[in-house]
Amino acid sequence: MATRNETEKTLEQLEKLIQELVRRYEVAERDRSDLQVELNKTKTELQNVKNKIGEQEKRLEHYELKQAFLSVDGSDKKAKKKIGKIVKEIDKCIALLND
Repeated sequence: MATRNETEKTLEQLEKLIQELVRRYEVAERDRSDLQVELNKTKTELQNVKNKIGEQEKRLEHYELKQAFLSVDGSDKKAKKKIGKIVKEIDKCIALLND
C-alpha cells in the first residue's frame, strides 16, 4: 500500500500534468482563434481580388468590343450607338428569361 507521502507526490504530479494540459489547451485555442481571424481576412481579400478581376474582365470585354466596332469604320459615335443597341437587345433577352 502506498504511503501518504507517495500519494501526495502522485497527486501533485497529476495536478502539474493537468495544469500543463490546460495551459497547452489555452495556447492552442488562442492559436486557433488567431488562425480563424486570419482565414476570414484572407477570404475577404480573396473576394475583393475576385471582384476586381471581374470588373477588369468587363472593362476589357467592353474595350475589345469597342475596338471591334471602331475598326469597322473608325467612327466612335457609331460604335457607341451600336453597342447601346446590342446592350438593349441583351437586356430584352434577360428580361424574357426572367419571365
